Amino acid sequence: MEQPRIPFGRLATLTILASLPPTIVLGALAMTSRLDWHVAAGSVAVSMLMIGWMVRRGLGDVYRILEFSETLARDGEGDLPARDMSGLFPEFTEAVTRLQQAWGRDRGLLGARASSAETILESLPQPLILLNKNRQIVRATAGAQKLFGNTAAGRDFSSLIRTPKILDAVDEVLAGDRDQLIEFDIEFPSMMSVSAQIQRLSAPAADGSVLVITLFDVTEIKKVQKMRTDFVANASHELRTPLSVLSGSIKTLQGPARGDLEGQAKFLAMMEQHTTRMTRLIDDLLSLSRIELSASMVPEGTVDVFSVLSNIVVMLEVPAARRNIRLELEPGLGIRHITGDEVEISQLFQNLIDNAIKYSNENTTVHVRLRETMRPASTGGRSEIQYVEVSVTDEGPGIPSEHIPRLTERFYRVDTARSREMGGTGLGLAIVKHIVGRHRGVLDIHSVEGEGTTFTVFLPVSQGKAI
Repeated sequence: MEQPRIPFGRLATLTILASLPPTIVLGALAMTSRLDWHVAAGSVAVSMLMIGWMVRRGLGDVYRILEFSETLARDGEGDLPARDMSGLFPEFTEAVTRLQQAWGRDRGLLGARASSAETILESLPQPLILLNKNRQIVRATAGAQKLFGNTAAGRDFSSLIRTPKILDAVDEVLAGDRDQLIEFDIEFPSMMSVSAQIQRLSAPAADGSVLVITLFDVTEIKKVQKMRTDFVANASHELRTPLSVLSGSIKTLQGPARGDLEGQAKFLAMMEQHTTRMTRLIDDLLSLSRIELSASMVPEGTVDVFSVLSNIVVMLEVPAARRNIRLELEPGLGIRHITGDEVEISQLFQNLIDNAIKYSNENTTVHVRLRETMRPASTGGRSEIQYVEVSVTDEGPGIPSEHIPRLTERFYRVDTARSREMGGTGLGLAIVKHIVGRHRGVLDIHSVEGEGTTFTVFLPVSQGKAI
């Protein structure tokens, strides 16, 4: 059995103290001549040796327990085999065994909890970064790694985000200032608006973390807010003109043109034109609002796309003939039925064909083609989905490429004057985009300046339930 190292001074002190009682007794016996001095001295020596041996054994057990405790405190693992104990104090062995079992059980539970907490923290999709007192990264979630790339521990926070606004806020909180909530824009890795919540921990964490930064991508929220502001401004502007015309015409009819039949006819025609424009604008706004409200609901009806296109072509032949434009419907082969809302599908293609008529050159043909096609699933997998493909092609002046990405924005026009002259509200293609989106379809726009534009709509033949 390996003996632990015991300080000699402590062993000697305890041995002497333990030997005092028998030494005093033997000395007293020798002084009263009841015991020979040589026998007394020998007895004292033997007793001190025996007591020293027992103290050495007992101290060995105590020091083994001390070493065991230090090992637990240092690296969390300790082992004190029962065979190394002297056996003088069996209670020590039982107590240490219970301590080992309880420590192992609690340590395993704490380790599992810590591992689970780290796994959850590192897997969070929300960008979250922990910093130490030197503004260095201690830990980052998967969301932060996805957003910024390398978020290795030890890097300075400024190597991820160089925006002075957040760096200053982090320094202020580290210096003892209150928690902060700020918004800022970053350009790398992409242009985005971010809301950052900077909080100081109530006490430094075991890994050295003292500050937690939670980042929220508010780019889409900002866009929606801007869209709403722009929408109100644009809608107000679109309504202001016809209302001004109506107001001016009414005042003119009540005043200077009261007895002027020719003037009355002119102003009544203007009033009718702008009333019609305002009514069309309000109808489009209501349609857009209704479609947006039902965007998450997958339509359940069945639509005969060819029948819908045939009815629209017949309905629009008269306005097309006014500009000597011929409508040509090519039915193609394959499936013609889809799952959808017939009213919305009719509105979708009516808007596209009506636009083609308005913006085509005179004495040209608008081609409407229908065919069956296959496209990859929107989930990005290898599976393909069966679509009905409808394309509307005009022979107009075409659209400059820089305008194409914004064509489906509300009130966006390539040629504002011509659009208003032809009665456009600036909402037709926005309605098209939302109807296609509700039907889980795809809208593609291709245009060549001087040759014309093709709007192609892909509508799935069948749809699953909305998620």
